[in-house]
Amino acid sequence: MADALASGKRPDDEGGRQDAFVRSTFRLATWVNKNMRAVLVGAAGVAMVVVGFVYYTNFQASVREQAASELATLRMTAIDPEMLIADLETYVDRFDGVAAANEGRLLLARTYLDQGRSVEAAQVASTISEAPDRPVGLAARALLAAAQEASGDAETALATWEALGETARFAFQRREALASAARILASLGRLEEAETIFGAIAEEAAREDPVEAGVYRLRLGEIKAQLADNG
Repeated sequence: MADALASGKRPDDEGGRQDAFVRSTFRLATWVNKNMRAVLVGAAGVAMVVVGFVYYTNFQASVREQAASELATLRMTAIDPEMLIADLETYVDRFDGVAAANEGRLLLARTYLDQGRSVEAAQVASTISEAPDRPVGLAARALLAAAQEASGDAETALATWEALGETARFAFQRREALASAARILASLGRLEEAETIFGAIAEEAAREDPVEAGVYRLRLGEIKAQLADNG
């Protein structure tokens, strides 16, 4: 009591708080005792959710690992292109939704294009949803443009290259895409537009990579020569 008075607290206040704590603890214990079944069911439900989440996470990791392993095996053991195409079609269907499936689609589209099946190559490449600022997405757009051009659809290929020239992650990738667009423009007889593009990317590249700039200046010189001949 003396301690309580020395601290400025009334003895009955401290005792009241202690009594209140005891009563609250007793009420909680009584409620748990009456509702033990509900408490156990709730705890079991939480445990099941946690276990289910852990299982799902581990399962997804296992699927990703298996998909990557099987794709690596397909790459290393591929001998016959037609057999590789069949295996990749099965692989893509089996692992649809897994990140490695897009790599499988990329390889499938590349194999189609190598076999002269440009229409199928374009169809597969167009299903790769990864953004063009990511490696697989960039390769998919470039492969799509190549397949479109191989199919004789130069205008669509031009549009694909021009879009990639704006959305690729790095400046040198955007310049490469624009150089491909300029090449198609030149093949379509639109030499002035090609000249403008090669001039712009050559100037930009000169600030970063003189060798790259030299390649574009060479192409620019060829375009200027064609314009002079036509004039």
